[in-house]
Amino acid sequence: MTPPDVHPESRSSSERNALRQRILSLTAQGYGLRNNNPRFAREYVAEALALAEEAEFAEGIAEATFVNGVIDSCAAAYDTAFAHLSRAGELFRSLEKNTALYGQSRVARWMGITYRNIGMAVTSLEYFSQALTLAEEARHQAAVGYALMNMGDSYMVINEPEKSQDFRRRALEIALRTDDTELQSQALWSMARASESLKQYDEAYQYYRQSFALRAAVGDTLGMGTSRYGMASVLEKQGNIAKAFRIYLSLWHSFRSVTVGVQQTEAFITLEIGRIYAESAKPHRALPFLQRSLSIAARVGVQPVRASANEALAKYYKRLGEYEQALSYFEEFHRINADIAQRESKQTIQYFRQAFDFERAQKETEIYRLRNEELAVANAQSERLLLNVLPEAIAKRIKAGETTIAERFADVTVLFADIVGFTELSAQQSPEAVVDILNRIFSAFDIFSEQYNLEKIKTIGDAYMIVGGVPNPCDDHAESVAKMALEMQNTVRMLSRSMGLDIAIRIGIHTGEVVAGVIGQKKFSYDLWGDTVNTASRMESQGEAGKIHCTEVVKKRLEGRYAFEKRDRLEIKGKGLMQTYFLAEMI
Repeated sequence: MTPPDVHPESRSSSERNALRQRILSLTAQGYGLRNNNPRFAREYVAEALALAEEAEFAEGIAEATFVNGVIDSCAAAYDTAFAHLSRAGELFRSLEKNTALYGQSRVARWMGITYRNIGMAVTSLEYFSQALTLAEEARHQAAVGYALMNMGDSYMVINEPEKSQDFRRRALEIALRTDDTELQSQALWSMARASESLKQYDEAYQYYRQSFALRAAVGDTLGMGTSRYGMASVLEKQGNIAKAFRIYLSLWHSFRSVTVGVQQTEAFITLEIGRIYAESAKPHRALPFLQRSLSIAARVGVQPVRASANEALAKYYKRLGEYEQALSYFEEFHRINADIAQRESKQTIQYFRQAFDFERAQKETEIYRLRNEELAVANAQSERLLLNVLPEAIAKRIKAGETTIAERFADVTVLFADIVGFTELSAQQSPEAVVDILNRIFSAFDIFSEQYNLEKIKTIGDAYMIVGGVPNPCDDHAESVAKMALEMQNTVRMLSRSMGLDIAIRIGIHTGEVVAGVIGQKKFSYDLWGDTVNTASRMESQGEAGKIHCTEVVKKRLEGRYAFEKRDRLEIKGKGLMQTYFLAEMI
């Protein structure tokens, strides 16, 4: 809209007041549409800003600049969000005291939200604390409530759930004393999230219900859906699958008739419906929902949902015994997760740089804090690398300062696998092809080891070693290893066909006692020693291609659940004559 060509001073007092109310109304509408319809939100704010500048209305200019920053933050345009919010803070400072304090409080709060969105939760707490101080000075209870709620959210991000719940509870107490319906519904929903994370499911469900009622009263469609989704999530965790499923279905039917701002929500909902169907007596009904979730996620670019949908489809096809389809979806699931991690790493670096530049321009003392944040990121990356080499429990002990880690485990199951004839095969292939073959096979094995909570110990050439019951003891390690062994055989047969190669694996399994520990100072290695390891290795080397060779100890542990083929007694080096078996299949 083109502003009227009228000088501000020529308007009457009532005309000026009406125009100012209109400008503030437009910015409020823009703020309200920041998530549901950012395009319309920007249009409203652009009109408000043009009118405010023409009318020389300082508060309107500050409000429009602030809302532009909020819209940018919600749209993940963090560089421009910082610039708009910084400018808005300057504009608010020049206004009448209470208006200035309230405006600066909201700017500080959204600065905190923006910092939290780029992974700087500690920095966000500093801004939320500023927002709280300014809101208290302005005696604006709703702003106090929002600041407390946001502080609770950030404490949850840095894994302090009890402190998070305390701040969220204080926010709710204040919210219920105001007439701010949006604050009340958000505070209730925030408390529900806190209670759900602490497994206080009855309390969480009631908070979700109350937030839904408030959002329904004002016609907040997305908010209603978010609250009902939370209710279903709690019911599912409590084991009330049928009721959760009915809510998911109801949400899906509701959202199908709405076209603005809910595609991502529909992707989440159809994913949950598909997952529940996949585990039901009618798994075939899962497929259209999982495929729809994947399709929507791919269309709107929601990578975490794409990854989850691929994982759910992999499990669906695996349950049907369609291993080739399952493996392709598992591979896509891991590829997307790797892409997400890489992109997030690049974005984090980018946003840290933007934040660093912004803060340096604001006040020099903040530089040291940001350097500490960057150091924290580097430490997190180092920790991820350590976890790729060592089991998580062992990595934590090394980080805590332990220099010698060695333990005895009385009951574990060890598996060795070897690709038969791989030396001859590799002589016929290029180095790149050899690495690609091993990578495809061992990547599939890595997926299965995670699925069955087993620990990969090492690969040596074309040999692969895993263990169950180490470093975290468990009762079902023998069965988990047996399941993985069968998966490994099926996968190699399938990959052999798809790659046009004649390959097979020998597998050996034994159960018993081991010693486990970390060796090395520069390149850590977690390894196993003992007779059980040697025996499992002998089972592999004296087995047959395409078969799973087990000791009698393993057979007795799995008897009644798995079928075995008895072999003639074998002379095993260091053990003498032994009765062994081939594991055939699950009964």
